Amino acid sequence: MNQEQWEKKLSDAYDKMIERVHQLLDNAEHQALPVMQKTIEKAKRQAIDLQEVTAEEAEKIAAYIERDLHEAANYLQKTGHEFSSWLNFDLQLVEQRALDLFAKVADKTRLELDRLSAQANAYQTYHTGEISTIGTLVCDHCGNEIHFKKTGRVPPCGKCHHTSFKRRFPSA
Repeated sequence: MNQEQWEKKLSDAYDKMIERVHQLLDNAEHQALPVMQKTIEKAKRQAIDLQEVTAEEAEKIAAYIERDLHEAANYLQKTGHEFSSWLNFDLQLVEQRALDLFAKVADKTRLELDRLSAQANAYQTYHTGEISTIGTLVCDHCGNEIHFKKTGRVPPCGKCHHTSFKRRFPSA
């Protein structure tokens, strides 16, 4: 499997796992944080059982999903804005299905995510090679922006080749 196929595999697995988290949360909408963590774990196990990804790849993807949900919760809690403003660019550019799934998960888990926001600082750095969902990342070194219109692998900075980023939020 070449690099491009591997990256597509991980991006597709991210989207499938977030969809499973959404489906599982439909059945446990009013429960606390442990339910969210269990649903991510269950989606991860299902991806492994279906041989969509290896156990190591599923572990990474689950961490990426949790990081992105922490990031969304932190933004929503700090600003009081709607989820769509967290995305920070023209929603017509976003694949509607990915937006709908991620928005549903973020909305349904808002109370749980509010509790997680205190822990969000540990999840705010994005690194080359990780998978990220839709939004804009800014290079920690030079400020160059990378725009994600769909789930994908975080590349090195196109300007300075550094490998760490922060998510850009709209002005309050």
